[in-house]
Order: sequence, then C-alpha cells, then structure tokens
Amino acid sequence: MKKGIWFSGILFYLNVSLCLGNTFDSANVAYNGKNYEKAISLYLQCLDEGYHDAFVYYNLGNAYLKNDQIGKAVLYYEKAHRLAPNNEDISYNLAFANSKTIDKVEEDMFFLRRWTNSFVQLFSVQGWAILSIIFAGLFCLSFALFLIAKKSQWRVGLFFSMIVLAVCLLVSIIVGTVAQKRLKATNEVVITQLNVTVKSMPDESGTDLFSVHEGIKAKITDVADKWIEVKFANGEKGWIPEESAEKI
Repeated sequence: MKKGIWFSGILFYLNVSLCLGNTFDSANVAYNGKNYEKAISLYLQCLDEGYHDAFVYYNLGNAYLKNDQIGKAVLYYEKAHRLAPNNEDISYNLAFANSKTIDKVEEDMFFLRRWTNSFVQLFSVQGWAILSIIFAGLFCLSFALFLIAKKSQWRVGLFFSMIVLAVCLLVSIIVGTVAQKRLKATNEVVITQLNVTVKSMPDESGTDLFSVHEGIKAKITDVADKWIEVKFANGEKGWIPEESAEKI
C-alpha cells in the first residue's frame, strides 16, 4: 500500500485541512499514531460535516485497510476513485485492497468498452469541464482570427483548426457528461459484510446460490423491501440483504 495521507500535494492538503479544521487534523494524528479506530471515527465525522471529497475518502480507505476491514477500504477507495479517477495513489491502493479480497471476480470486458472506460477516467469531471472551456476559448479565438485574416492560406489553416477544435470540444463535452453520470450513479455497491449468501429470491427461504465475501463490487438490478438484487462482474446475480452492502 502506498503510504498515507499526502496523495495530491501540499497545497491540496493545506486547502482541505483549513476547510475541515480540528476534526481532520485529529484524524490524521490518530492515523499516524496507528489508532485506526479513532481515525476512522473522526474521518467519518468529517463526512457527516459535509466534506465529501476524494482526500477524505482516500484517508478513510487507508484507515480501514490498516484496520483489516477490506470491504470498507474498497468502498471508500472506490468513492475516492470516482472523484479523482486519474490519481495514481488512489488507483494503486484500490488495486492493492482488491488484491486482499477472498473472491477474485474477473470481468470479461470487451476491449472497446475497456478503452472507453480508460479514456473517460483520464480526467475528473472538473478536468473535462476545464478542457471543454479551453477548447471553446480556442475555437472562438480561431473564429475571430478567421474573420480578420486577409491571406487565403491563413484562412484555410484557421478553418481546419476550427474544425479540429470543434470536434475536440464536442468530444470533451460528451465524455464529461458520461463522467458526470458515472459520478452520480447510485446502482453500484461494495459487499461490506465478511460473508454473504446470495439467494434466489428476496427472502431467507430462498435457495442459496453461492457465497461472496467483503470487498466485491456489484451493480443493483432490482430492489424488494430490505433486499437488493445484484449482478457481479462475472455475470452471476442474486439477492442479498440490503445491509450487507453499501453504495459507492
């Protein structure tokens, strides 16, 4: 596992620290002092106070991992990864936590979908928004220069530049919209109980299909009372108690 608390640079750390104040500082002190139970409690308090950002989620994932709560660690690394998909420390620790899970569920993903996912995760939602603004500004600048340019070769060059920038702008808007939808998705969960029996129906009397362990990711496909139907990456699906998993 990559060490700790400093994954996005000193300036980002100072900014978050100033916003969160004593609670966040106390959580860091508890974490560095290896009092992980206290650190977890304090990081959760930061979330209760409304500070839902990648930095807090990442530190909380670290604390849970150090406390041998793999399911919770994966959950909060996933939350952090949604907000900062291109952060290397988050990606590394998420992969490390996944390597600690008992069940190894491999998703048979078509290469084009895998490439698309990687492309969307190049930047955060904010990153794609900034990129869209930059392309829009460059397009406007090129258009203005095109209107005032007198030489034909300049006008041709600017015309093709406008086409390229328009395509880049369109792509960045589309990808940013996809990233925004993924960020707000509420149908993904992580199993947080040590061992869960997957049932054929939303009832204890249902047939036992198979068992899964903490840390496994799944998608909700249906809901019934206090049960959820989930589908795992390998295509297997069934019903589990709602309290056995938490939404990312």
